[in-house]
Amino acid sequence: METGGTLERLSDSDLMLRVQWGSEPAFAEVYRRYYRRLLDFFFGMSRDVQMAEDLCHETFLRIWRLRARYSPSGSFAAYVFTVARHVWQEQRRQVFRQPRTLTPFSDDAPGNAFTIPDGHAPDEQACRAEIGEQVFAAIEKLPEEQRMAFVLRTVNGLSLYEIAAVMQCPVNTVRSRRLLAIRRLRELLQGLFVL
Repeated sequence: METGGTLERLSDSDLMLRVQWGSEPAFAEVYRRYYRRLLDFFFGMSRDVQMAEDLCHETFLRIWRLRARYSPSGSFAAYVFTVARHVWQEQRRQVFRQPRTLTPFSDDAPGNAFTIPDGHAPDEQACRAEIGEQVFAAIEKLPEEQRMAFVLRTVNGLSLYEIAAVMQCPVNTVRSRRLLAIRRLRELLQGLFVL
């Protein structure tokens, strides 16, 4: 019988091998480890809380359905984000067919790194919220491939090699896209920060 403590000590790949055999507790541990990271990824790409949650759940559903095909080669994070990238691309194709509405920011929104804990002055909280909105608006203006490289590296902390596996392109292309994203963000946020 699998216990939480036993599963917590396993590597991501070993967990996924158990998931292949239908272990729901192992899948729950994969979910626990990657839920927030996927939520932050989808929020960074869409700025829509509800969409981020929906796409996150769709990604885990796909991982479960495709579990028999999993092969423990390369980074497990790259595997998870590759599935997420495919889910995102399918969503983007659907978005072009429908009008888009954004879910407003809230203090508990994924990716909202500009939240100040309670007890700080309201004007300071308002300033942080405004800065956060401007930063996310600037990120949204990036071309999709640059935005994805930037979000995967900056928000999710993936290595350039993992991002190359996710985006199915050479490492130098990832490096270039990320640098172009940073340059563009510097231009867009010129008056806001000293970058």
